[in-house]
Amino acid sequence: MTMAKSESNSKPILSSGDVHLITVYGRIYCLQVDREAMLLHSYRFYRDAVVQQGSLPIYSTKLSVSVVDNVLLVHQIDAKVVIIYDLFVDSRAPVSAPLPLLWRGYHGSDQSSQAANKENESSESSTSNEILVTYEDAWTFLVPDLILDQTNKVLWRIHLDLEAISASSSDRTSLLEFLQRRKLEANKAKQLCLGIARAIILERRPASQVTQAIDVLVTAYSYSVKAGTYKDIKNEKTTATTPTVGASPDNERQRPSGSTIDEEVEMNLPSGSEENMFCADEQQESQLSSPAISPDELYKFVFASVEEMMVEESEYLVAIITEFLRSISAEKLKVDLNIYVMTIRLLAYSKRYAELSLFTTNKIIEPSKEVALQLLESGRQNLRVRKLGLDMLRQLSLHHDYISSLVQDGYYLEALRYAQKHKVTSVRSSLFLEAAFASNDLQHLAAILRVLSELIPGFKETSEYYTFYGLLNETGSSVAV
Repeated sequence: MTMAKSESNSKPILSSGDVHLITVYGRIYCLQVDREAMLLHSYRFYRDAVVQQGSLPIYSTKLSVSVVDNVLLVHQIDAKVVIIYDLFVDSRAPVSAPLPLLWRGYHGSDQSSQAANKENESSESSTSNEILVTYEDAWTFLVPDLILDQTNKVLWRIHLDLEAISASSSDRTSLLEFLQRRKLEANKAKQLCLGIARAIILERRPASQVTQAIDVLVTAYSYSVKAGTYKDIKNEKTTATTPTVGASPDNERQRPSGSTIDEEVEMNLPSGSEENMFCADEQQESQLSSPAISPDELYKFVFASVEEMMVEESEYLVAIITEFLRSISAEKLKVDLNIYVMTIRLLAYSKRYAELSLFTTNKIIEPSKEVALQLLESGRQNLRVRKLGLDMLRQLSLHHDYISSLVQDGYYLEALRYAQKHKVTSVRSSLFLEAAFASNDLQHLAAILRVLSELIPGFKETSEYYTFYGLLNETGSSVAV
């Protein structure tokens, strides 16, 4: 082991309290405190070797470590704060700013007569009556995540407050990567990731930063799908054998009679956000096995939710969506068709019809019925765009929609010829007749009656034939039918 030597002591002594064995992401590490150098050295155990992995700075002569959800917590006991590291990444920078501990769920071990009344109180009100001191000398840290508190006669369990960590982190991309690796509170991590993705778009962050964030989420989803972890699991209730129980009243009642091994410590939340951390409704909902976010969810909870607010800056949002489509394509994932429809709306709103044509012809926007109908809608102000929609319907062999659109545009003769050529019988004959009659061209009306009579067996016996044939006779037309 590496140990710095001072001028007064050329033979430093390694005490048992300076060595900690931990397991992170299935890897075994030995952490060694070097007080002289104020460093925490890490060594990884392999089958045939022990290799030093690097060093982390420390800021207290007294410290201990915990591991929660594969996250290393270095307790700076003198400063009474925790520095959080994620050893999964090569960087040795902390995940967030140092955070203090926040008490949760403590009701006092010597007031059993009042326990029943306090169960229904909020955690804020219950802890305000107790004088609790963090990092007491009587604390014994038990790896991975327990603290034996001999003064209060309880065993604390440490949890991560992902909201506080997110609020204390400045690097949004690294934070998203960190949250995507969390398993114990996957639902909370997922909601935070969605909130971050929305925020960086609404804040008009540089497109490169937003692209990096999107790449993180898409890659994490792709990996989760391949690993088989992207699925919902039911949140089972905690049993009486669990060493610690949450602070909610329902969980408090599951505590074994007389047991005091049931308290929690959580990373500190910003003031006024306690309710968000322990929401009973969230605990009762389905718990996710992975915080991964699907492309459909990214559309629904990120892009769709910001579209109205960003419509005046459609150029920026389209650039973000384009990078999102690139990332989806690189991972060979399925794209929600609504994202294509949104892109068309945004481009048409800003009258960027040339770009819209390029997006469509180059198949950045993949063809589909929904896309074609949106092109028709957006093409009301641009014939070229509307023609793109018509061509897409024809290419996809959506005969009924293609014919209906032609008739709507006044090309009822072309529509009828198309229906005759492709033997389309799903379109109402009255659609063509009404369009021809509205045009006041009796020759066209007579021609359509004649073609429909040849195309549809028994058409001359229908009420439609008699109705429009009668209209021809009323006008005194000499046109043959």
